[in-house]
Amino acid sequence: MAELVKCKSCGFVMEAGKLHDKCPACGVPAKMFEPFIDPVSEKRRMLLGFHIHPILVHFPQAFAFLLFLLACATFFLAGPLKDALITTIRIVSAILPAVVLIALLSGLLDGKIRFRRYNTPFLITKITAGSLFLLTSIIICVLALKCPLETGHCMAIYTALTVISVCCSVPLGIIGTWLIEAKFPG
Repeated sequence: MAELVKCKSCGFVMEAGKLHDKCPACGVPAKMFEPFIDPVSEKRRMLLGFHIHPILVHFPQAFAFLLFLLACATFFLAGPLKDALITTIRIVSAILPAVVLIALLSGLLDGKIRFRRYNTPFLITKITAGSLFLLTSIIICVLALKCPLETGHCMAIYTALTVISVCCSVPLGIIGTWLIEAKFPG
């Protein structure tokens, strides 16, 4: 296992052999580093180092926000441009439940690797918000594929659902940033 060092200024951890004259994260001199012993096993650190969940969660969050913006734009457009926009909304809406499900499953895996259980307060909140996000994304998909979004009433309901999906993704992102470096020892 490589010898690790930690920046006393910003907390950045890296291999000692890769440290040059300053911290690559905050720029303080190399003398600000101290030896660091990682409390996480090498295997778990390697699995977490792939950052599978943090990468995958960006897709549903971006899709949810994009759908909200596209839905809002339909209220200001008409003709072929509005038709093209509604087609795009239907396509992205059809993909949304799959990317939310993949992110939710990767979050469960990440939580199990990181904390070895799912019943921590933050994980319960994330699982609840993620499940609501998944349910909302399924409703969004069904509405987009089965209802005439060209009508103002259907598009208003659709837009409200996209707001709910964005509201679900915000706490997921905020709590995720709090947990990105948290790991149960061992």
